[in-house]
Amino acid sequence: MKANMQSQIEDLKKQQKKQRGFTLIELMIVVAIIGILAAIAIPQYQAYTGRAQAAEALNLFGGVKTAMGEYYNDQGDWPAGDDGEGTTGCTTDATECNNLFGLAASADITGEYVGDIKAAGSGTVTVTFNKGVHSGKTLIFSPTASAGAISWACASGGDAEAGTNNENSELPSTCRTTAAAE
Repeated sequence: MKANMQSQIEDLKKQQKKQRGFTLIELMIVVAIIGILAAIAIPQYQAYTGRAQAAEALNLFGGVKTAMGEYYNDQGDWPAGDDGEGTTGCTTDATECNNLFGLAASADITGEYVGDIKAAGSGTVTVTFNKGVHSGKTLIFSPTASAGAISWACASGGDAEAGTNNENSELPSTCRTTAAAE
């Protein structure tokens, strides 16, 4: 029995010597796998962050859309330009347009990432981002009225100064352009 026990102890010592740690190749494989996963995950996370920040614009636009819809339903048209009867709409001053639609001043409609929301006399609404992934860029919402209903199209206005657009993957699905439109 003593010999059997010594044999088992020697076997355990041999196993301990064999299993001292990972080989260099095993460690390199693990590092390569982590690198591949990071290369895939980081861009996806950035796109997710951009969509979450742009969603704030959609939420703030919801209140604006309601006020503008009420104006359109009451007046029957957008206040763009001169109506031929001496009454002028709002054509250039965003504060004037926001007031006409019953909205707060453009600089007062803000969020964490949205700097302002400006209404135009044509019914078009421009949302400007002031920080985050879309900083300095805009989203433009354009109305189409038909049979008493108003539908809104969303498009990336980009950054006019820098000549750049919002990344399609960083926009909510309602604001993405299709490959044919690009």
